[in-house]
Amino acid sequence: GALLDVGEVSARTGRGKHTTRNISLIKLANGGLLADTPGFNQPHLLGVTTRDLGKCFPEIEARLEANGGKCEFKNCIHVHEPGCVVRGDWERYPMYVDLYDQIKLNETQALRTGSQKQEREGDVRMKSQKGGKAKAEPRLNRKKHRRTSRKLSKQQFKQAIKEEEDWDTY
Repeated sequence: GALLDVGEVSARTGRGKHTTRNISLIKLANGGLLADTPGFNQPHLLGVTTRDLGKCFPEIEARLEANGGKCEFKNCIHVHEPGCVVRGDWERYPMYVDLYDQIKLNETQALRTGSQKQEREGDVRMKSQKGGKAKAEPRLNRKKHRRTSRKLSKQQFKQAIKEEEDWDTY
């Protein structure tokens, strides 16, 4: 295999310190690829819901096919249900359960903080009028009406000056 820079483990967090300086693809022995990128120390599945997670594991699809294409339970999540055909002794099952728990926690927190409120309620809100009539109004995108922070303004200004200086050198 390829030799990679390895840093010491942080005493505070118990996790490795960042050593990656550039992006690289590493071929794995089983034929897969691993992307080593700076700034990432944990895999994250963007846009994958608890309902979609099973589709990311070919082992689950194979076990379901062996059982006629379905599990014992209609809405089985393959974690707690007794008699589930997917649960059991396969190599990546602990990874599946761990990812399921992480995604479930993220979904629960998102619902609690209201970050998916727009998705739940749509892009139209109903406003009561005189006489009890309801009128549909477009829902505003919350962040569009906020002013740019001073920090971001300064960063953009410094970047514009730097780009101007770069043009002057040509």
